Amino acid sequence: MTHKIHLLLIVAACLMHTLYGHAQSDDFGLQTTAEVQKRLGHGFSANAELELRTQDGLSDVERWAGSIGLSYKIASFLKADAAYTYIYRHVPGRTTAKGNLVAAYWSPRHRASLGLTGSLRLGRIELSLRERYQITHRQSTTAAKRDGDDGSAKADEEIAGKTRSVLRSRLQAEWDIKKSPLTPYISAELFHGINDGWALDKTRLTAGVNYKFNKQHSVELYYRYQDQSDDDEANGHLIGIGYKFKF
Repeated sequence: MTHKIHLLLIVAACLMHTLYGHAQSDDFGLQTTAEVQKRLGHGFSANAELELRTQDGLSDVERWAGSIGLSYKIASFLKADAAYTYIYRHVPGRTTAKGNLVAAYWSPRHRASLGLTGSLRLGRIELSLRERYQITHRQSTTAAKRDGDDGSAKADEEIAGKTRSVLRSRLQAEWDIKKSPLTPYISAELFHGINDGWALDKTRLTAGVNYKFNKQHSVELYYRYQDQSDDDEANGHLIGIGYKFKF
């Protein structure tokens, strides 16, 4: 077991070194997750997950999120899933077109998703394609506003509610290393805005590794780059650390 821990630490060190190199010129963040998954039988399983994400290094919390989901294995190569997520996102302050200063605020969001994942095994490599429909509703709220010249208080800025739908298409490759608890993977995901005439909103590239301690406990480390910011999250570089417990 000791040599396995050493191997995992080496992988983590390499990922952190990569992140540090990018951080010299780009913003980066950290995403941590903890997930519990329960097998229900007859192909069904349920899961619950908590997430914390930062931006600009570790200094600023970008969002908290909690989700619950259900999946069903239709066939050995096909799985369906559905989930609900509550997101509490921190939106940075900004300057309006008239020069007024809008303070940072927290924005609650509700998200639902439906997905299908098909997989194909080629030797020790498993390829999978996931298509996921996602709809997110941002609740209306207000934010404090001040005059950009003298700093005097003005009427609060009204942040209107908004509903947005996207189609997320992810292609992933996993390597099953013989007699190893490590499973490296790479993936590319495209986000198409349904409200925007199916325009490509952003691209997400990820490279990581899963480490399985046993049948119940596993951890995941990954590096991710996202090319566009939107109302949901910032762009840039990100390191992810996740823990999963199955029973």
